[in-house]
Amino acid sequence: MNFLNLYKTYQYRVNKKLYYILNNLSFKKSHLLKAMQYSLFSGSKRLRSSLVYATGDMLKVHITTLDVISVVIECIHSYSLIHDDLPCMDNDNLRRGQHSCHIKYGEDIALLAGDALQSLAFNILSNSHMPHVCDTQRIKMISELSKSIGSSGMCIGQMLDLESKKKIINVSQLTMINLYKTAYLIRSSIRLTYFSSNYISKSILSTLDILSISLGLAFQIQDDILDIKNDLMVKKNTYPAIVGLKNSQIKIKELYTESLSALDNLEKQSFDIKILAQLINFIIQCIK
Repeated sequence: MNFLNLYKTYQYRVNKKLYYILNNLSFKKSHLLKAMQYSLFSGSKRLRSSLVYATGDMLKVHITTLDVISVVIECIHSYSLIHDDLPCMDNDNLRRGQHSCHIKYGEDIALLAGDALQSLAFNILSNSHMPHVCDTQRIKMISELSKSIGSSGMCIGQMLDLESKKKIINVSQLTMINLYKTAYLIRSSIRLTYFSSNYISKSILSTLDILSISLGLAFQIQDDILDIKNDLMVKKNTYPAIVGLKNSQIKIKELYTESLSALDNLEKQSFDIKILAQLINFIIQCIK
């Protein structure tokens, strides 16, 4: 199977699982469930869940376990985007070319939909069957996810981002914002997969962290480049605004070189990195 077909298989698997979970929730006809479904299926490329599947293939994690981790990450990601778009946050009316959740369903329903997706993610991670994953591993996974999105992760990143709108910041400060706001969830996608595997190695985890954080930071800079016109209009602190477009593109290349170096390190430890390498190269091509 070529990689593009494999990538489509990943998308199909996580979408099918998400549909199944939502269809088995109560109050299916409620605006809350409709808003959750609207946001979950609003055109995401499923790159984070694809990272779960590709990393899991390398670490020999059971596919059923990877399904669980993938839907958890997608629920968390959708929740974060719903809240990020709200008027009290970034005040964005569009998400992937469609109305943001709060524009379609109202701020009150959007707020609740985000909350519900976050709690759903932890319910899935707590209760779903994951072959060969013991309770100790499951607790590590829950702990990792909660830390990566809370006051030590995504939420503090969002707060720092909001505060940065009121002042001029430097590249180091912006990198810290991007680390907490974006990179830590991508790192968590890979860490959850690692914690569900049979590997216990600080060296392997450290290498996976380098890979995922480099990808996460590159993601955010590319997102800044795509939104450069709107961001400049509102004088938002971004990489292009601070260092310029050319230097931002150079930084992205540097970050991807770091992620590829981490891959080489894994290959030297006798891991089959073929699928993960194909995915990372695919991501690089997607955002050039």
